[in-house]
Amino acid sequence: MAAYEALYRKWRPQTFEDIVAQPHITRTLKNQVMRGKTAHAYLFTGSRGTGKTTCARIFAKAVNCLHPVDGNPCLECEICRDAEAGALTDIIEIDGASNNGVDEVRNLRENAVFLPVRCRYKVYIIDEVHMMSAGAFNALLKLIEEPPEHVKFVFATTEIHKVPATILSRCQRYDFRRILPEDIVARMQFIASQEAFTLSDTAAYRIAALADGGMRDALSLLDQCAAVADQVEAETVEETVGVAGLESVYAVLRAIAAKDTTAALSQVATLYRQSKDMTRFSDEISQQLRTIMLLKTSPQDTAQLHMMPDDLAQLQAIAEQFTLGHTLEALDTVRQCCDRMSRSSNRRIELEMTLIRLCNAVPANDSALDALTAKVAELEAQLRNVMQNGVQVRQKPPARSTQTHEALASNLQVTAKTDTSEFVLLTNWATILERFETVNPSVSGLLQGSSAYVSDEKRMLLMIVTNRLFRRLFSKSDADTLAQTVEQVLGKRYSIRFKCMESEDERISPAEQILQRAKDNGMDATTSDDHPI
Repeated sequence: MAAYEALYRKWRPQTFEDIVAQPHITRTLKNQVMRGKTAHAYLFTGSRGTGKTTCARIFAKAVNCLHPVDGNPCLECEICRDAEAGALTDIIEIDGASNNGVDEVRNLRENAVFLPVRCRYKVYIIDEVHMMSAGAFNALLKLIEEPPEHVKFVFATTEIHKVPATILSRCQRYDFRRILPEDIVARMQFIASQEAFTLSDTAAYRIAALADGGMRDALSLLDQCAAVADQVEAETVEETVGVAGLESVYAVLRAIAAKDTTAALSQVATLYRQSKDMTRFSDEISQQLRTIMLLKTSPQDTAQLHMMPDDLAQLQAIAEQFTLGHTLEALDTVRQCCDRMSRSSNRRIELEMTLIRLCNAVPANDSALDALTAKVAELEAQLRNVMQNGVQVRQKPPARSTQTHEALASNLQVTAKTDTSEFVLLTNWATILERFETVNPSVSGLLQGSSAYVSDEKRMLLMIVTNRLFRRLFSKSDADTLAQTVEQVLGKRYSIRFKCMESEDERISPAEQILQRAKDNGMDATTSDDHPI
């Protein structure tokens, strides 16, 4: 009884036409073979399962085939048959991960000078070339730049950024694209028709989504499912691969939209009991959130979503329950969860915490965003007024921590000893304090936390609301310096008055008691409440 051969090996492409979804590459290589203008070094790059190594093998057969057909190997001559059987010594495949040292490259250089045994060209296929060491790359440089006429190189890599620029510049580079789900589905349906099982469209699209653009991954998953049942359905895929069904994902999304934490956590508990992979489930949630994001931004362009009609209809209904802002926030949160899962010992907890955050988050609201935009515009207009006039006429002061400041913020009234005058908040007080700090840094710190108010043009008063400690350390010369600073910034001369934050009947701190005793002993450096300086 012949040994079973995996589907991805049994149905590996034999000609350039068999390679799926890479016509920009196969067409070029065929033309080069037909015209006899092949390069000495090629670099194939792309994600896994897109056909890099397969294309390299077909190219190696094509340039050595005894009877090529339109640039393709004939598959019938002895060169093609022995190459397919792995019995051709002139086509050498090397694993870059395990042969990545200088010694291996030195052996390659020594053997490359010898003529091919049976073929026209000796072809070296080096897979995962990015795994080679820096020394090995340096040893390859001269050989790649000026190889013997009978030698050709084909390098394959999934991480092109790790290949030195000195190697890249000596090769013809070809970028393999991810294979579209439709192309993967068509290929799987063809293979299923040739094998002893059937494959539903829903199951085929489910496998294509899990394969993420890789044909080899798709055929490996199909092989697993075909071993379970002769009729492969979506349920077969979910049960065999161990992924949650789309209904479970949709249930969680509905719970997030409804802020139903209990329903979301219950769904996770059910999947956990079924031994579903929490990391893969989180990734599926993020994939469907991405689809919702696309539906919110381009509702008419559904062709790029690659979904079955029934699944698309369900997701469109769910998308109606999300705003775009809520969708972006949820997608970002779930992607962060997926990143943390790679470092966590308990992936279930990570997912549960994420779902709790999402179910209790405040969704972005378009009307609230409009209101915020209008408020920002209003504040910008007020700022322009301040920059032009120096004083904001109608701006209320910010709330303060003490009862006296709260009263000032509510009615903008400051009461002096003998009369009551209307004051408004001086909005550029911080600018004055910055200027004053450069003039009198030793005293300016006492004004931290203070606020200032100005009267009308007739009275020309500036009221500073500050603490009692400041009042007891601030001298008249300091006040004169402050008045000059105010005039420099505002362009007007104001008479300065002070107002304490605390009422007189509040308890005096120990520090102030010491100052009071110093005052009683004749060392007064203060002014009385509301007394003009």
